[in-house]
Amino acid sequence: MESHCQQRQALRQEMSDKRVALSSAQVETYSHWIAGKLSELEPLVNARSIMGFASISNEVDLGLFLEEQVDQGKTILLPRVERDDSLAAIEFTGWQNTRRGPFNIMEPMGIEVAAIDIDVVIVPGLVFDGHGFRLGYGKGYYDRFLKLLSKSTFVCGVCYDFQVVDSIWPHTGDVPVHWIVTERSELVINWDFF
Repeated sequence: MESHCQQRQALRQEMSDKRVALSSAQVETYSHWIAGKLSELEPLVNARSIMGFASISNEVDLGLFLEEQVDQGKTILLPRVERDDSLAAIEFTGWQNTRRGPFNIMEPMGIEVAAIDIDVVIVPGLVFDGHGFRLGYGKGYYDRFLKLLSKSTFVCGVCYDFQVVDSIWPHTGDVPVHWIVTERSELVINWDFF
């Protein structure tokens, strides 16, 4: 029988392969649908600050959505990997003020915002399960960062529908999201924010 670590790694590989196989038209369409759902979510509508992410490898592309939120006067943040292997939330002021980070991900060059001051965090993942747990690339950046947030911060996972499974066999250090949005559905983990 496979260990949970092996099962988690197999899930990562399976979902990574499926995601890479998506066409650019599928990524654009699904991302548009997901962004539409996000723009109607009450915690995001009421938020002053939203942390998103810059997509890689056919992840959900929130670029236009984030730019629209900036135009609406919201403070938008993106993650930046720091020298101590922590994740910092940095103010996003436009793609012209970003540069490629250590994992070839676009990172902002603005000022850091304390995690405890963020209203909403939109989290990417390779796999999510029905309890809100996620698998990323295995470095633990997000799990460490999410533990720094205020209890009032709304944490929303985004992914494609095929990336939601029954279980990812979470570890004790894994931090669940409150909500998951896909191109087809929304998965409620915690109603406390509504």
